[in-house]
Amino acid sequence: MTTAAIIFTMIGVIQIGQMVAANKTGLTRKTRPAFTASLTAKKGLTAKQVMIFDKVWLNTGDIYNPATGVFTVPMNGLYLVSSSMMSDRGTHLHCHLWRNDQKNVGVFGTGFSQGSLNAVMNLNKGDSLTIRHDGGGNENVYGLHWSMFSAYLISK
Repeated sequence: MTTAAIIFTMIGVIQIGQMVAANKTGLTRKTRPAFTASLTAKKGLTAKQVMIFDKVWLNTGDIYNPATGVFTVPMNGLYLVSSSMMSDRGTHLHCHLWRNDQKNVGVFGTGFSQGSLNAVMNLNKGDSLTIRHDGGGNENVYGLHWSMFSAYLISK
């Protein structure tokens, strides 16, 4: 074997090792828990109302329920959770990410402005995550897919 062939073989082995190390979870694109859902139409919100994102774009493992707006964590791990919300014309919008009964990071918008949240979280199997309206009065969230909620497992 030539020196060049040995180097290429070693590079190949290193690359395969890196790919295996990066996927220690054993999860694939088809089995890694992930979802993305968006809101199709403008919606009026009351205090503490759970946002229901009715258009599901991806729901690997059926972890998001579009009837209730609840993401149920299927396994312990490190997750990236994101939401982007757009307020309607002439209104404010106050929302927060909730983990079980605990309020976490928030989103604010006013008059067609958009706020977003991104949180890396250690979550446990069975945890429930929702986006809830947190304003005291009635507020409107803009739809047409400008408002969304998503999460995926980074690692176990």
